[in-house]
Amino acid sequence: MPIHNFMLEDLAACLKAICVFPLVVVAPGFGIAWLCDVFEFRRRTLAFRLALGIPFSIAVCPVATYLLGRFFGMTAVGGFYIAAACLFLSALLRSPRPVLVSREAKVFAAAAAIWLAVALGSLIDLQFGDRLYYPTSALDNSVRTSFVHSISMKGIPPENPLFVSAEPAPLRYHYFWLMMCSLVEKAGRGAWTARHALIAGTFWCGAGLLALVALYLRLFMESGRAGLRRRMLIAFLLLGITGLDIIPTVLLLLQYAAGGMSFVLPSVEWWNEHVDWFVYTALWAPHALSSLLACFTGFLLVWKAPRARGRLGMLRYSVLAGIALASSIGASIYVSFAFAVFLAAWTAVTIVKRWHRETVALLAAGATCAVLALPYLMSLLGEGAPPVSGGAPLEFTVRAFSLAALVPGWPGMTRFWRLILVNLPLIPFNYLLEFGFFLAAGAIAWRRQRRSGRPLQRWQLASLLMVASSAMICTFLRSSIIGCNDLGWRGFLVTQFVMLLWSADLLADGLRGDFISGGERVLLTVFLVLGALGTVYDLAITRTFPILADHGVVPPLDWMSPDRQFGKRTYAARAAYEWAQGATTATAAIQFNPKVAFQETTAMLYSERRTVAANLSCGIGFGGDAKLCPPIMSELQRLYPAPGLPAVASIDDVCTNLPVDLMIAKDTDSAWADRSGWVWREHPAFQNAYVRIFRCPARRVPADGGTSTAARGGTRPASAVSR
Repeated sequence: MPIHNFMLEDLAACLKAICVFPLVVVAPGFGIAWLCDVFEFRRRTLAFRLALGIPFSIAVCPVATYLLGRFFGMTAVGGFYIAAACLFLSALLRSPRPVLVSREAKVFAAAAAIWLAVALGSLIDLQFGDRLYYPTSALDNSVRTSFVHSISMKGIPPENPLFVSAEPAPLRYHYFWLMMCSLVEKAGRGAWTARHALIAGTFWCGAGLLALVALYLRLFMESGRAGLRRRMLIAFLLLGITGLDIIPTVLLLLQYAAGGMSFVLPSVEWWNEHVDWFVYTALWAPHALSSLLACFTGFLLVWKAPRARGRLGMLRYSVLAGIALASSIGASIYVSFAFAVFLAAWTAVTIVKRWHRETVALLAAGATCAVLALPYLMSLLGEGAPPVSGGAPLEFTVRAFSLAALVPGWPGMTRFWRLILVNLPLIPFNYLLEFGFFLAAGAIAWRRQRRSGRPLQRWQLASLLMVASSAMICTFLRSSIIGCNDLGWRGFLVTQFVMLLWSADLLADGLRGDFISGGERVLLTVFLVLGALGTVYDLAITRTFPILADHGVVPPLDWMSPDRQFGKRTYAARAAYEWAQGATTATAAIQFNPKVAFQETTAMLYSERRTVAANLSCGIGFGGDAKLCPPIMSELQRLYPAPGLPAVASIDDVCTNLPVDLMIAKDTDSAWADRSGWVWREHPAFQNAYVRIFRCPARRVPADGGTSTAARGGTRPASAVSR
């Protein structure tokens, strides 16, 4: 049978989506910034305007999209972006003078081109004949792909696509960035999928980070334009540096080679409680990066507000800052929470120092943010909100450290005392490994400031407070909504951004001998090399881990095929789910075996269809009534029994009792081995060596409904479609 090239399909679709994305992440911010003339926008160069337009769009548009979509419908959202595009074109035509490409712009363009290659190479599927491999980061991005498509289909507020029951389940998640991706998916009209839109959004989030770094070097730090190109280049290079994670990772690899471990970690970040650096965050959690962009763009507006002319000028900056901060909440609650703690502390500083205009600006921005974010926050607390594990959404802790497990305790030692007596003293060592070069550079920068004898400048005081507040929050609090400490993983981005600026400024000065010794210079160089190696290794292992597992280089993880046929199963699953897209309506629901190892990643990546129950808990962590799950599981257990138990012979009863359109059977299901059960007695609408799909009788449609999409899969036999 012919082999379909899914890899080229991904590459072409992602590039198209990337080209369309400026309609939502460049044009609106550009036009609004021109209209409001923030940062003297109308007198700036085109390069500066474009650099501001990206983070400004990411900061302003999400909450505007949410409020318009929720209260006025998606038609109003479309009108907003059409108006923004017209304003953008008008602003371009009113450019006061022709603009030459500056050296800074060339540095930015080169960095963006490198990031484009990294993002596409890291996120699209790799294909070798009939073997297809998604990256390990798809474990996270597949869930968000489902959410992007749900927003495209259901509008705002969206429904949880992982749980379809008699009562719609509102999606409870920080999905503001995913709304932006859904706009691009809808604009494609089938030319690309939700996954391609999400990958395109990842590229633009990274481009927004590059722009934000340049803006802070230019507008926030006192150096201004002095040495801007050099500092930009250094800062962009430092974005590719992580901590010293490569050291424990190599030690764990050596332990695995010696037979002391039975597994290999698929990322350098997984050895410890995460401190996710920028490349990892962009590829695994672009929504968190978009929240960071909104936070710092909002603060830059507040920073400028006291210098604006008159009360109306200050109010203009403050309101825009509040809009940006509201967007950050809906993009990532955890990043915005860490930043909110800083803003509260900074407000207290302005009160003590009697910076009255800045205090007023901060309070006005906070009030605007509260009003705009309230509808979204109320939706998270409404009826049917997911249960919280462990009680309160936040709990006290001392940051976890994997090496702390090697420290013995006394019999009966409580968790609290272990946190205090073991974790707390190890915090410096923990953070040395996690921050590496940036911790050392920050310490040297602080020592240089102390030796100068000069009082802290305003920007230095603010940045120091950012680092301290974020570090305190992420060290002594953890989120407990789910098992993962998302607050500790994402909240540190605030600290990391400031450390990046400090380090770029330090390196731009050339590490002069008047404030740094030769030994310290060598140590920083070693830390830089180790940080770069950590990023290179992480990109390589995340991209190739499934390939290495199939070839026996590393042991497969529990969600991979134990017989090392992961690539063939993924190819077969993508062909099957893409057939399902053409064979059903966009609102159809599918069902696979809910007894999944971690999750059914391929269904979320490729099907673009809702799932009745994504796992044994029905995916209610993202919205839904837990009382509705047990009856669904009772029905599905008849089709997907435990190993050794027989499956029912027909799907008719289950199809009658559940709102499902397609039933999925995989060769790894125990029902597949039961030759007297439904998998072999029912006639499949689609089949290949690893997947069989069956239509529910009450929802069967003409067989030619999915011919075009199925043909793209290249694996469907001519007799596979029921008639």
